[in-house]
This record gives sequence, C-alpha cells and structure tokens, in this order.
Amino acid sequence: MNLYDLAVYGPYPTNEYVTFDLEAPSPSIVKWDDACDNGHVLVSPFGSSVPHAGPMILDNKGNLVWMTTGLGTVMNLKVQNYLNEPHLTFWSGKKVGGIGEGHYLILNSSYDTVKTISAISPPAHPDDPRVGDLHDFVLTDAGTALMTVYNTTTYDMSAMNRPTKGWIVDSLFQEIDISTNELLFEWRASDHFDPATSSKYLNPFGGYSESNPYDFFHINSVQKDRDGNYLISSRHLQGVMTVSGKTGEVLWVLGGAFNVFDDLTDGKATSFKWQHDARWIDEEEGILTLFDNGSAGPIMSDAHESKALLIQIDLEKKTAKLLQSYKSKAAVLSASQGSVQVLDHVDTFEQEKHVFVGWGSSAAFSEFSMAGELLCETHIAASSTYWWERVKSYRAIKTFEWVGRPEQPPVALMNSDRIYVSWNGATEVAAWQLEGRKDGAAGDKWQTIDIKEKEGFEDAFVLPDEPFATYRVAALDDNGEFLRHSDIVRYAESKTSRTLLWMIGVAAGIGAVVGVAIFMSRVPRGQRIARSWAVWDRHRYRKVPGIEMS
Repeated sequence: MNLYDLAVYGPYPTNEYVTFDLEAPSPSIVKWDDACDNGHVLVSPFGSSVPHAGPMILDNKGNLVWMTTGLGTVMNLKVQNYLNEPHLTFWSGKKVGGIGEGHYLILNSSYDTVKTISAISPPAHPDDPRVGDLHDFVLTDAGTALMTVYNTTTYDMSAMNRPTKGWIVDSLFQEIDISTNELLFEWRASDHFDPATSSKYLNPFGGYSESNPYDFFHINSVQKDRDGNYLISSRHLQGVMTVSGKTGEVLWVLGGAFNVFDDLTDGKATSFKWQHDARWIDEEEGILTLFDNGSAGPIMSDAHESKALLIQIDLEKKTAKLLQSYKSKAAVLSASQGSVQVLDHVDTFEQEKHVFVGWGSSAAFSEFSMAGELLCETHIAASSTYWWERVKSYRAIKTFEWVGRPEQPPVALMNSDRIYVSWNGATEVAAWQLEGRKDGAAGDKWQTIDIKEKEGFEDAFVLPDEPFATYRVAALDDNGEFLRHSDIVRYAESKTSRTLLWMIGVAAGIGAVVGVAIFMSRVPRGQRIARSWAVWDRHRYRKVPGIEMS
C-alpha cells in the first residue's frame, strides 16, 4: 500500500486552483492501461472529509473537468438522452439515513437546468405524498422516467412480534410521462412481500414508531425491459426480480430467500448479498450485471470483498450461472452503494467491451476487460479509510457521449510571473494559446506569445521577460481551431501588486539598516563587541545542562 492509500496525505487529498474556488480530488492511479484512455467519469463525492460535495466530471485519470455545488446532496450522476440529446441527470435533495427526499434535474451541454422532475403523489390520497428517492432515475426511449420512491406507512407487524399498527418504509417505483407529468405505473413492495420475510432482522427497534420505521425491502435500481416489465433490485431481500408491467405480479426472483433458479455454478450466481444496480446487458441471452456488496456493515458482512458480477439466466429452464466476477486491486469491501456498467465503446487498443465498476462507499473506480482482467483503477480517497466511509460516491459512471460547452468563458488570472487558466466544464479544449498586446489599445493587434497542450484542469503560462500591457488566453480544440477567449488580463494589475511588495521589502530593509545604525551610534565600540560576544555565548550554552548564565 502506498503513502496515498495509507492516508499520509489525509483521507481525501485535494487540488486547489488559482482560477477556481473549489477543491477537487487529487487522485491516485494504482493501475493503468492505455486501453482506458478515453471518455469521462461521472461521480458525486460526499462524506465528512469532502469539503465541496456535488456532481463532478473527471477525465479518465481522475482529474477535474467540471464540478458545481449549492445543490444539497447530489447522487446518481449520469448521462442520459433527453429530447434525443445527451444530458446530465442526477438526484438532488436531502439524504435521510439510507434514503432520499428530493427531485431529479436534467442539465444540457451548457450545464443549465432544462427540466426538474418529481415523483407523483396519488390524487386520491393527498395525505400520502410521494417524494423522489436518490437510488435510481432512468429515462426511457419512450419519453418516460422511472424513479424509486420510499414511503413511510403503517403495517401490521404482529408476525414479527412487533406492533399491530407498526411502521415500515415501503419501497415503490414509478413510471411517469415526462411531457404530461402523468403517472403511468406505480408498484409497491408491501403488496407482494411480507416484511417478516426480510433479511434485515438486525434492527430490533424498527417499526415501533414513525420516526424509526422498518426498512424491509430497500429498492435501489429499476430498469424497464423490452417486454414492458421491470427489473428491480431489493437490497434487504437480497434478491433481483422482474415485475409485470401489466399486473405488478412478481414474475421471478434471483437470489435470496425467494430464489427460483438452480445455480449451475455452485451458488456463485445466486449467493450475492446486499446488492446494488441490477441491469440487463443482453435480454435475449439472459445476461445481467449487479454489484455484490457482500456487506451491509460490520455485523452484516457475508464476504471478504465486494465484486461486480456478470450472470446469465435461463428463464425457461430456471437456471443461473456466473459468467465472470470483477474485483478491486485494493480488495475493497463496500458496505453500501456501488455500480456496474458494461461499456459499449470499442477503442483502437482492444476489440472487446470493457466493464466499469464504481465501488460505492469505497471511493474508487476500476475498468476491466470482459474476461475479468483489471486494466485500470483510480482511488479518489485513501483506501485505508474506506471502512469509515469518509468519502464515497453512490455510483461511478463512464461516458463517451458527453460534450460540455459552458456559456461562461475560460477564466484567466495573473499570479506573480504566471497566467493561470481553466474552463470549468469544457470538454473540447486540447490546447491553450496565450496572446498579448503591447500597449493595450483597442487598435493594437493581438500577438501569439505561446501555445501549450492542456494538461489538467488548470494550466499556467510563464510571462515573457518583456511584458505586454494586456493578455488573454484562447482555448483551442484538437484541430487547433479557436473555441473561446478568456476575459482580458491587464499586466498593470499584477505589476501594482508586485511593486507594492517590492516597496514593502525596501522599507523593511531600510528600517533594519537604520536600527543597526542607531544601535551602533549609541553604544561604545568596546561594549558593542562585549555585548555581541555575550549574546553569542549565552545562545551557545543555553541548552547545555549544568552551566549557569548570569
């Protein structure tokens, strides 16, 4: 384990910038392969060690591309198609325990919010409101949105030797029409499963009051399949299941107490625990992925490490088999959160798909070959602190579609003998061009001073020995084409500050000389020498025991 993962630099090392007032993670790349050198990574770091929580886009090596704050708790950042264009989507709101109360935002390529979506409360029951939950928000090709919803309600819990009028957190999901805001479908877990069958019996006080309800199901993902049915994941039943889009009937369950599949791989396909993010990858072949946490905390741990699973099921024969598993280089055990994504992008290095894994409460993400070889892994917090969940990101998603074009220009600032530049959210910048004008007059032509390749979120130019009156920085794309100029930076502003520092330094030097002169003029030469020797002698023996100084 290196110094970074031992937390020598703190649990969450960060980068600070001259041109940007937020701190971003300073990542550690623990394994790298050029096959990963493409796309952007979407995360939403939060936790007690994160100074600026919020949605964040990183490059493929974990360096900042875009971030913003002021949205409350943000989770589940993705790129999804809205109105036939890629948009950023995420949940924003208040996190209460393991669930959320908020709404969903859709942002365009300029990072402007173009749509806000909320869960739909049933008109017949205005006293039973629905609030959008953090776990999943999926846009479909049919112009609808799927979302998870949690609802606290009363329930007869006598089968668990708890109150007849007990309290549960019920898990729901909704499908709504985005354009009309019409509720098309709603499913409620308690209509199909008895809370007494839950795997989460380790909350002995749950259900006795509305303030501490019993969370028996805990839905954390939903996906609509080609037949109009819904694939969902229940963390606390430890099962993945399909729900009929017509009747709401549970058609089958994989894993947990309600498993209907014969495992052809000695239990490896059905023994997952506390899982997240179940997704169809190939419905025709019956292949799906899920994130097997293997743990829900110190006393609810069923594994030594978390892993992503690639599973194939046969619905006719009711069989399941594990095709592949994917494990972190750091062997992390994530007690919460996590995601798995099969990447459709095929690059020039390999002619096969990759698997991208976000490790949830362990602040890391990894990329694998389909065959299970770990290609790349990046940590955005020290792995030795993962157990305390001081830094986490609910999911980590890789995208090849996102093109960010912010409306505001690049920011350029002068600091000492350098000009720093950044452009929060711009994804097309390949190089920077420093330009200057000698006298700063409007008719004076701009001259190209230097061009440098973009290396990180913020880059810097060293100012020329013969300064220009004004500067600006141009952003250039891969073809060297102009994108946008920064605002003008005037050299006089920096010169004034440096002149002031020079004057302060000169004044301090003059003061020291005057002080010495006064001292020497008032004390006879012999006394000056004696005093100087005494001071040196006193200093020389100050810490030596047994010598008394007069």
